[in-house]
Amino acid sequence: MSPSERDPSANKSSPGGTRPDSSEQMGSNADSEDSAAHIAELVRRTSERLAAPEPSRAAQPEATIAEQIPQPAEPVGQPPAESKPSPLAATTRPPVSTPSRRTLVVVGAVIAVLLVGGVALSHSFGSPAPKATSPKAQSSAPAGYTVKVSDVVTDCASHSRGKVKASFATVPCVKATRSLATGRISGRPALFVVSQIKMPSPEAAASVKQVLDGSGTGNLNDLLREGKTFPGAPPTMPISGYTSVQLGTVVTVVEVGFSDGGPSSSTDAALRAGAAQVAAMVSKQK
Repeated sequence: MSPSERDPSANKSSPGGTRPDSSEQMGSNADSEDSAAHIAELVRRTSERLAAPEPSRAAQPEATIAEQIPQPAEPVGQPPAESKPSPLAATTRPPVSTPSRRTLVVVGAVIAVLLVGGVALSHSFGSPAPKATSPKAQSSAPAGYTVKVSDVVTDCASHSRGKVKASFATVPCVKATRSLATGRISGRPALFVVSQIKMPSPEAAASVKQVLDGSGTGNLNDLLREGKTFPGAPPTMPISGYTSVQLGTVVTVVEVGFSDGGPSSSTDAALRAGAAQVAAMVSKQK
């Protein structure tokens, strides 16, 4: 008997003429089934992808970018954080901030102050400040001014002297009102000689005024010169300050001098101011 006949296991392990092991055949069949199932799954997913509608092109880039931004991992044991808009959405539409009530009150107060200041500035620059009136303009006459005696003449030439007499002879006056008055200038007693001469025209009034204002040309006689006086009056007119005013056809002439026997001068500023004050007052009277 040959050795092969004595050992049956030798024939089973021989590579030639023997059948393969059943376990190997079952493994091959399982691999084939898995491959077929995988291919079927790929086919199913491809069909579903083709059948699904394509996302809009405008939304696709934003979704793709959002997916690429890494999100922080939520800690274990804490509730999930609220979802927040993506950085791109925040930049495209910034939140509108509403001013607080306190801010609105402050702004309103500032606007009110500016309006009040503007109104105040508009009044200060638009309306001129009232001009201060001088004491001369405030009073209607010098202190204690009182008319003592007066008269009215129509023949001015016969009551004049010098070049003034000749002027009235050429162009007669309509009438002349003469008066003597007393008052106080700089605290001293003063005598006022006033003459209102009405001429036939403004041109005649201007002509006679020019003669009256000249130096050494004479004047219309005052009442003292013609003997008309009052108790306490000086015998003659003291050296006086002079002024004259023309208003239409009327020329007003005023002279004033100190009557207390003290010094009096035609260049005294206080006497001239008193004469001008009386001339302005009398020339406005009808």
